[in-house]
Amino acid sequence: MNDFNRVNQRYSLTSVDAIVAGVVCPVQNVSATGILIANWNNPPPEGTTGSFAVRTPMGDKVSSIEITGIVVRIQDDGAVALKFETPGQDWPKLLEFLDAKERAGEGEGD
Repeated sequence: MNDFNRVNQRYSLTSVDAIVAGVVCPVQNVSATGILIANWNNPPPEGTTGSFAVRTPMGDKVSSIEITGIVVRIQDDGAVALKFETPGQDWPKLLEFLDAKERAGEGEGD
């Protein structure tokens, strides 16, 4: 649900995680234009642009999608919010698909 009247739907997908600086971090939520990554040790300062990988289930395997984003917020609880410069126009469709799959009980994370 869009609890805060945001432009883009936020998805809390258990099947999606992020790899930052070689470390797998859980994703608290993700949208068409941004992501909130938990447990990111020593994140770069706000305004920093960088790339990271998001891992998503695709059929029988897990695929990594390289994404470039800018750090827009570091929360007191350690979560880091990034606004995407990429991943592209198919990203919202993938998020909707994964959300529907998880709601049906097929995309549970590890």
